[in-house]
Amino acid sequence: MARKLYKIDSFIGIDQDEAENALKPAYSPDACNMDTAGGDLAVAKGYIRHIPHQIPGVGQPHRLFLFRRAGQDQPIVAAGRELYAYKNNAWILIHTFEKGLASNKLDFVQAQIDGVDYLLIASGEDPIVKYNGNSALSFGSEQGQSNKPVQYLAMYRDRLFAAGDPSYPNRLYWSQLPGSGRTIEAWGDVTDTVNVSGGHAEVGDAAGDPILGLYALSNQLLIFKKRSLYRLIGDKPGNFTIERVDADVEQAAHTALVAQGDVLYFLTAGGLCCFNGVNAGLLSDARRIHKTLAAMDASNCRGALARNKLYFTLSGPEEDMLVEYDLFRRAYMFRRGFSIGDIAAWDGRLYMVNDARYLYRFDEGDTYDGADIEAWWNTPLTDLYDKGGVKAMRSLCLRGQSQQDAALLAEVCIDGVITTHRLLLPQHPWEVLEVPLCNEGRTFRLAFSNEAGGRFTLTGGVELAFETWRRVE
Repeated sequence: MARKLYKIDSFIGIDQDEAENALKPAYSPDACNMDTAGGDLAVAKGYIRHIPHQIPGVGQPHRLFLFRRAGQDQPIVAAGRELYAYKNNAWILIHTFEKGLASNKLDFVQAQIDGVDYLLIASGEDPIVKYNGNSALSFGSEQGQSNKPVQYLAMYRDRLFAAGDPSYPNRLYWSQLPGSGRTIEAWGDVTDTVNVSGGHAEVGDAAGDPILGLYALSNQLLIFKKRSLYRLIGDKPGNFTIERVDADVEQAAHTALVAQGDVLYFLTAGGLCCFNGVNAGLLSDARRIHKTLAAMDASNCRGALARNKLYFTLSGPEEDMLVEYDLFRRAYMFRRGFSIGDIAAWDGRLYMVNDARYLYRFDEGDTYDGADIEAWWNTPLTDLYDKGGVKAMRSLCLRGQSQQDAALLAEVCIDGVITTHRLLLPQHPWEVLEVPLCNEGRTFRLAFSNEAGGRFTLTGGVELAFETWRRVE
């Protein structure tokens, strides 16, 4: 009979890429609402109300943006067909979309027109709306060739670019270059001066490959289509070049495009993708969440970047999910237990709106606005590549702390038989809690979870001691 140890030296994140028997103990095939910063395992923080006032109206909040202004920043929320701004300690109705916003995929861009800051809002159903912080106005004109019902917007090289015109799904528009009486509200030619003129171009010619999003990086404008990716390079119409990008990616929602510097990330049904400035493809660790992606819907995905973490939303038949990806540690985690209308990030924090009709600030507080956080971490089910060997469990050793006597629930599953231990962790970080065990079998896994929303932290990994032998007939 040999004495052995199964050790989890640190906790990292989700991994569904390999069979559980092949997973390293630091990864989990199924975990939720956990924080693994520093290699420890802790119940994740929740969210709190950023603004105490409920968003008015009856339509579900579905888009969120921060309009940055010199005087006072204004959070902007679309709820149903109505657009609200928060200013002077109240939510104010600033615009109602006549056609009802069937897609719920508004696009926003902030720009200056004649020295005034405006927030431009595109719906794909009505012409662009411009908001100056006080009132919403119609953008452009028929004379300026800019009254198009476009859906996608981007500012690149001081010009406004737009796409998503239902009548011309492959068409990319650009405005005149501002200056000398010109503004981004004019999209037509300037006589004898092509390089400051507005204009348009068809991007590809396939009827089944419409433009579905725009994103401006410092040196190129990316044009996302249903089945392809293009880019525009150059700084004026005289040298604009539109070329197809080598991209092995699935369709991405324009609301899921998130940049860190000049690297663009986006989540698709196939996994987390990256455009590195030259080509686009899946990240090397994209398959770590492929099982969850197969069961969820990424077509309405929203994305945001806050403090070197990427956040993406997924929707499912029963619940929404937030996917968290740590860019430094290359680790995935899931957050569940709440609905999600939209997310956005500013000043290093993540914000969210949902059907509770509040604007929330993420990773603060110990609850989801009063609701318990249900957190768990499952280790891989393993036979340690010793299928004939019987593992007789002897003890589970761990360190950590609980908040206000919150219990840690530790499950030991041996050959499908689960024993749950309700543990109160030591009060001092140098103490080790040893839990005697007596189960035996050929396969095992562990699971750690909280009770009634309680908070705990496991520090320095976990150690499972067992003896092993082979039965002799």
